[in-house]
Order: sequence, then C-alpha cells, then structure tokens
Amino acid sequence: MKRLLLFLSLTISIILTGCSNHVAGEGNESEDPSPLFEIPEQTNYKNNPQAPDDEDLKEVGAKVEDMDGRLTLKAMKQIEKYIEVGPVQMAVKDVKVLNYSPSPDLVDYFHAYTHNETNFNYIKFTVAIKNTGEQKVNVAPVEVLETNNGEKLGFKDDFYLEKLKGMYEPGETRVGQMGFVLEHDWEELDSMKIETSDVFDEEGNVLVEGDHLKVNLQ
Repeated sequence: MKRLLLFLSLTISIILTGCSNHVAGEGNESEDPSPLFEIPEQTNYKNNPQAPDDEDLKEVGAKVEDMDGRLTLKAMKQIEKYIEVGPVQMAVKDVKVLNYSPSPDLVDYFHAYTHNETNFNYIKFTVAIKNTGEQKVNVAPVEVLETNNGEKLGFKDDFYLEKLKGMYEPGETRVGQMGFVLEHDWEELDSMKIETSDVFDEEGNVLVEGDHLKVNLQ
C-alpha cells in the first residue's frame, strides 16, 4: 500500500510540474519578439491632407477638430510588432480606432471609400518598412487587412496615401500612417491580420512570397 501511495504521489507531482511548465511556455509565446530595426523618430508630425492630426488623442473619448473635420478616439492599443519578409523588415505600431466627420469639402473624397462618407469609423496605425538587402525591392506593407469579424480591406482602401508602397532603395527606411474605413461594428474588433505583398525585384520578379502578421487589439 505504501508503495502504491508513493507511486501515485510521484505521478501527480510529475503531472502538476508538466502543467506548470506548459502554462509558463504559453506566457512566453505571447510576448513580442525583440525589435528587428530602429524606427526613425518622427520629430514633426506629417500633416495628412485627408484627416486631422490625431497625435494628441491618447484617451478614449478625446476629440480634435481642424479644417479637415472632427475626430473622436474610440479605442487605442499601444503595440510594436515586427515581421521579416526576405530583405524587407516591417513594424506596425500604435493602433487607433477613430470616428471621423470630414469637413464638407472632403465628403466627396471619402465617397470612394464608404457610403457613410459624412461620418464613419476607421482603423489607423503607424507602419515602418526597411529594405535590408543590397538591391532595390518593390513591396506593399499591407496587401490585405482582415479583421476578426471578417472584414477584408486591400492596399487601395488606405486613404492616408503616404507612399509606403513602392520601390525601396538598399538600406532605405520609410515611416508613415495607414487608415482603413471600417464598415462593421468597431466594438466587435478584437484582432486583425495584415498580409504583406510579395517582395519583387526591379523587373517584377518575385524574390520572396508575402507573409502575414496578427495583431491582437484587446
């Protein structure tokens, strides 16, 4: 009987130790990896002609208004996630969900992006791209953006238009903003998956197939 009790005690101890290690492992996997490159500091905010400057919106409910219209911060997630696609390294930072009422002169512009052009919600984030290779490459940081509720958006849906897609010189780094109108309920937004384009050389040949990056927003 004593041998049986000793065996059962050892077995339970081993099982509990294994469970403890498993939980610890899951915690480590959720941590973001180290930065792949240093993102250049944007000392001066680049005023975008399509939307007001939201740099000072840091608390939910905060508002800002200028000649382009009125913005209200609905949600914010301060993150910094990286992905490497061949010679291209990319970072996604600081996701915001904003409610936007454009000025009357911009309403027609947004008609190409939504049927609710007088007031809509959009998701916006910072993107940094670096070409670490020794030849020019052509890449789009966001080929497809897919939210957890099934909404799919492409690069052409980005209305910030800060020239993040295109040819990158060897060693070149660009930093800019991207904004995508959301037609679905933003309150159901828990995560998004960003798929990059393939990486092409100057002649249009595929050097590396695209990859994807998942961003949790909760």
